[in-house]
Amino acid sequence: IGIQFCALCFGIIAVLLTYISGTGKGNGMNTIVLAGIMIGSLFSALVSFVKFVADTETQLPAITYWLMGSLGSASYKTLLLGAPFILVGIFILYLLRWRLNILMLSDDEAKSSGTNINLLRGITIIAATMVTGSCVSMCGQVGWVGLIIPHMCRMKFGNNHLALVPASISIGAVFMVVVDTIARSLVATEIPISILTAIIGAPFFITLMRRSGGWQL
Repeated sequence: IGIQFCALCFGIIAVLLTYISGTGKGNGMNTIVLAGIMIGSLFSALVSFVKFVADTETQLPAITYWLMGSLGSASYKTLLLGAPFILVGIFILYLLRWRLNILMLSDDEAKSSGTNINLLRGITIIAATMVTGSCVSMCGQVGWVGLIIPHMCRMKFGNNHLALVPASISIGAVFMVVVDTIARSLVATEIPISILTAIIGAPFFITLMRRSGGWQL
């Protein structure tokens, strides 16, 4: 439970630091992305420090393998601790999916609709962080899924979050099962999932950005 709690707290801290650094008068999406890169570098440095002070015989190999991402470390015991955070976060996002379309509008347009935009953003961020932090604490860092799947679903179902959120949840789960099966059966030893998702995701995302005009994605 300590790992789950720390994952949630530091996930929220990272998101808040990114939001504080990237928002302000005259700042746009590019600034938020750059702020996210800077905060990501900061937390990567903190992870490197933890690896530096870890025991080289037992802790360091475990940390290194965990950072590669694998579903092999997940068990019913860890799932029992992480499932409440994941289910509550997904349930909140599912209930708010029709309101998430408002976040695509400007602040003035969103406020004119009678929506408390700051409250909606806060709830959405906390719910997404709960899901992400809990998954990472159990399975390690599995990259590219959050980039590949939502954009694939957007190409198929459009930008309406009424269909986009359920599609991303279900197709993302199927994608992870398929990749995990490949990772376990491709060679004699299990390949870390993040390696396969990067091999699949990078060419796909580059092609997608070229077709959609980069930042217009």
